[in-house]
Amino acid sequence: MTSSPPLQVTLQVPAKINPQLRVGPPRQDGYHDITLAYQAISLYDILTISQNPHGPTMNVSGMDSDRVPRDQRNLVIKAAALLGSHLGIEPHLHFELVKNIPSEAGLGGGSADAAAALVGCNILWDSKLGADELMTLGAHIGEDVPFFIIGMMAIGLGHKQPLIKLETSDYKWTWVLGVPRRGLSTKAVFQEFDKVSDSEEAYLTRRKDCLETSWGTTSPESLLSALANDLEVPSTKILPDISVALELGKSAGAHASLMCGSGSTCAFLAKDEEHARHLKESMQEEGIFRKVVIASGPVEGVRVL
Repeated sequence: MTSSPPLQVTLQVPAKINPQLRVGPPRQDGYHDITLAYQAISLYDILTISQNPHGPTMNVSGMDSDRVPRDQRNLVIKAAALLGSHLGIEPHLHFELVKNIPSEAGLGGGSADAAAALVGCNILWDSKLGADELMTLGAHIGEDVPFFIIGMMAIGLGHKQPLIKLETSDYKWTWVLGVPRRGLSTKAVFQEFDKVSDSEEAYLTRRKDCLETSWGTTSPESLLSALANDLEVPSTKILPDISVALELGKSAGAHASLMCGSGSTCAFLAKDEEHARHLKESMQEEGIFRKVVIASGPVEGVRVL
């Protein structure tokens, strides 16, 4: 006897950090080749999906909820529409999204929520698509979406390119995340990057470094020199607070200071939980961040609660 699909499903999806992000010069089509390491971290959005004959409808609460659209611009609704179109199903659903991942912060919150929508709708509609199929669909929504379906650690090779899943061991990365009071537009950051980008040859050398680093099976302390983000310099030109924040982290004793994605969150690597609490207190005392949280990785991707 087979069980009926549920009428509601609740999912948890993590944020991400990019321990290394390499960007090539602009191509003729205006896009960029990108190679980046992904790590899923323990800062989570919660998405509940339920049947609603008048849907799709959406409600958003939690951090930065005032910045999140509730209509077809939201990647959650786009993801449900894409999967529905693929399956021939109308997305008559209601989405209840509780945000803990900041918006415009380089932590992948919108893409994470889209991944949760794909996994959740797959369950509600009993469509039984595998992770690889959902990842292929997710790549049409956003470059980061496929990663959040699997989580842990992976290498991304750019738009619609398959992820390289990485083996992981028991090494734990403990991060303190400082979210500046202003966010950054990804488009603006890349426009600034184009003013300072170097040669294709230089990018390929950096890309090789990213691909050959054993991200998942090497201790964080042994990888400090590998932590890098090609978008950090252009981002700090737009928002100098990032440079101030990264220096603050170094002064406070962080093992490493790194901007997340295209900004503006700054990640500070701690030795352990106790060290992380000390760093967090130091960051909060300075008052330059609107939010400071501790998170660790790697963690798994979308999970049903």
